[in-house]
Amino acid sequence: MQPQVPIDVDETSGIWRTDELPMVYLPRHFLVNNHLAVEEALGRETYRAILRQATAKSAIEWCEAQVRGKGLDREATFRHYFQRLSQRGWGQFSIDMLDVAGSRGSISLRNSIFALEAGHRPGQRVCYMFEGFVTGALSFLLRHSAAKWGKIEAEEIHCACEGQHDHCRFDFSLAP
Repeated sequence: MQPQVPIDVDETSGIWRTDELPMVYLPRHFLVNNHLAVEEALGRETYRAILRQATAKSAIEWCEAQVRGKGLDREATFRHYFQRLSQRGWGQFSIDMLDVAGSRGSISLRNSIFALEAGHRPGQRVCYMFEGFVTGALSFLLRHSAAKWGKIEAEEIHCACEGQHDHCRFDFSLAP
């Protein structure tokens, strides 16, 4: 099977692009080892807060670029975002429930890069980086909806590495 995302390589600069955005191709262990080193240096909760903000911002920027480039509506862009994450090797995301009017939903993730690298770790949820991906994508989706704006919450409810489930699950909602 070949990649399902288009990869355009600039012959002069060597820059890789997918969906008109610059990309970097690197070994999974490189990304995860760097992630774990920063977590250890800062502490999980501090790092989690930093990641949530940074990855939410990145999700919004990606979604906005796709609206400009592809002309998709907001919900189609939200769905396309998780499809592209799946196609780029983060794991296989599925939107299990999306209630736009109720500003809430649930996403499953199979074969998460973090859970695969962590192995079996009872009582540990290691895929918290994706909480920001979810909050950013939902922020983008709701930005022009009739929903009353509030704080978006996303939480990893369970992780595949805990050993009780074969996937990770994230629930998300607009806080009252």
